[in-house]
Amino acid sequence: MKPRRKSYKYPCSPMNMKNKRGQLAIFIIIAVILVVVLLVILLRPKLPFLQQPSLTPETFLKTCIEPSIKENIDLLGAQGGYKDPEGFIKYKGEKIKYLCYTSENYKTCTVQQPAIKEQFEKDLSLILKGRTNTCLNDLKTEYEKRGYEVNLGSSDSIVSINPGKINIIITAPLIIKKDSTQKFDKFNIEIDSQIYDLLLTSSSIIDYESSLGDSETTLYMQYYPDLKIEKTKLSEGSKIYKLTNVVTNESFQFASRSLSWPPGYGL
Repeated sequence: MKPRRKSYKYPCSPMNMKNKRGQLAIFIIIAVILVVVLLVILLRPKLPFLQQPSLTPETFLKTCIEPSIKENIDLLGAQGGYKDPEGFIKYKGEKIKYLCYTSENYKTCTVQQPAIKEQFEKDLSLILKGRTNTCLNDLKTEYEKRGYEVNLGSSDSIVSINPGKINIIITAPLIIKKDSTQKFDKFNIEIDSQIYDLLLTSSSIIDYESSLGDSETTLYMQYYPDLKIEKTKLSEGSKIYKLTNVVTNESFQFASRSLSWPPGYGL
């Protein structure tokens, strides 16, 4: 009887079992990934979270224009409502427009700009025209990236300052086509702002400056709790008024020279 030959093969050894299990796990992971990728491709149009965010012209334009509006409100507010003021006093590096002025002593000032709000709207409209055109072209580009056919006509815009907000009316014929056709003629952009109240209060102060030569600012602050008024008197007779909404931090400042006294006299 021949002796049984020893076998050195261990098909069921722990090491081989571990390798096979590892390979099987890898195959399962790959299969799951392939299934997920296939489902994403097949179901992509039906999955809202995988679709591009919806695009509406007014929302896009508001997001694009709003930073420029706030920046230029600050600019105009610091210069008495003018982009390039004439008849100004330079104070702390800023050109502050005289909204009421007389060069003579002992006399009340003459109003230099009776329509402060309208002036502010005019210069803000001029400043924003370039930005509005840029935003409209960006809107056209965004629609085209999404596969739309876009026809954009010439545009115009105008700013209106109202209680609690600023309205920008943009006239711009826009036609977008894809599965259907949408037509737009104008867009109304609303931005929250309290500059309206600051301008109207400034007009009231100027009325007092032109008629009485000065104004009592504490009365305004008692009536409007969100309003802060700083009045700085300069040695040559001018006054700098700065009105600030303490909630929004918007401000408007202007200069006045009224009922002034020669150096060494008066209060």
